[in-house]
Amino acid sequence: MGVVLQIYAIIVTLSLIIVLSFYLLQRREITRLSQKLQTLLHSFTHAELTLDFPSSDIANLVNALNELFRVYRKQVYSLQKKDEAIKETITNLAHDLRTPVTAIQGYTQMLLQSPELSEEDLDAAAIINERLNVLNQLLNQLFEFARIEADEMEFSYTIFDLNAVLRSVAVSFFKSFEERKIIPALSIAEISFPFYGDEKAVTRIFENIISNALSHGKSDYHFSSYDNNEYYYFSFQNITDSISESDIDKIFNRFYTTDLSRSRKTTGLGLTIAKNLTVKMGGSISASLNNNVFEIVVCFPKQKG
Repeated sequence: MGVVLQIYAIIVTLSLIIVLSFYLLQRREITRLSQKLQTLLHSFTHAELTLDFPSSDIANLVNALNELFRVYRKQVYSLQKKDEAIKETITNLAHDLRTPVTAIQGYTQMLLQSPELSEEDLDAAAIINERLNVLNQLLNQLFEFARIEADEMEFSYTIFDLNAVLRSVAVSFFKSFEERKIIPALSIAEISFPFYGDEKAVTRIFENIISNALSHGKSDYHFSSYDNNEYYYFSFQNITDSISESDIDKIFNRFYTTDLSRSRKTTGLGLTIAKNLTVKMGGSISASLNNNVFEIVVCFPKQKG
């Protein structure tokens, strides 16, 4: 009887060891698969999950996850191809239209200088010329956007004063503000904000933001600059009635225009270009809306050392 009990105890012990080993191996396999899954989620590769420990239940889960990854990669690839096709179409469209638009502008300039046209005809030619100027600006934005998206924009880095650029850009828009009988408030820091970047790109950023303010703003324009130990900040504020809280998350999306501004002469690319240029120079840009006060803040890091 004692021998039987000993054999029984050995069998039970071996069974427990086998069950525990199986549990530990399965647990280790699940941990490994979890780590591999996290890696695949954060990297676009063609690698798949593999099973080191045989288990039908885990194998079914792994197969299902791998199939999900295949579908995901296929959709991403399709979206990338469509995005590339859109960028190429935009570039070709902007390029193909610029030549005839420039030629037409030349003819309208000749008409405006013609002494044979009546006053009514001259007014009509002036309107045509104005519309062509707007169209040319829109085409330039499309072309610039396509170049930035394709990483074809060449940057020329130098050290310059960000506040000087903001003052210059603000002054260049004063005529447009005067036509609307508006005087923007400027609170630009008197000290220099030295920055190592592309001055033309920063100029474009500030121009696009102020131009957007003119298109969508209503009153109380305020442009300012300030800093702390690590960053330079540039604030552009105005009262608006054409931007809602639901627009804020999409305001920097390409081709996005608000419901109340779609009839205006805009491509919806100005702020997209401003954001792309800001990010490429190590900065950040954000938008907010509080009590109809719309604000865009551009932030550039100070140079260390």
